[in-house]
Amino acid sequence: MSCKGCDVKEEALAVDVDELIAEQLSFEIHLADEELVKKRVGKCEMCPFRSLHTCTKCGCFYKFRANLVNKECPVGNW
Repeated sequence: MSCKGCDVKEEALAVDVDELIAEQLSFEIHLADEELVKKRVGKCEMCPFRSLHTCTKCGCFYKFRANLVNKECPVGNW
């Protein structure tokens, strides 16, 4: 038997983050084009401030933020 904190972490890991991001993006109006998203995500994936699906500087899912045309990287990478 694991502790409650561990159970919560395991549940969170089981969630499909890409599915959550796609769902939230369906509500957004100002989206970046596919080429810009690829460039941004590529830079995020090489960033030392990335932790799994999250930017540790702003706390967001980096793939979500990369899709929003009016957003910027919190450390200036894009």
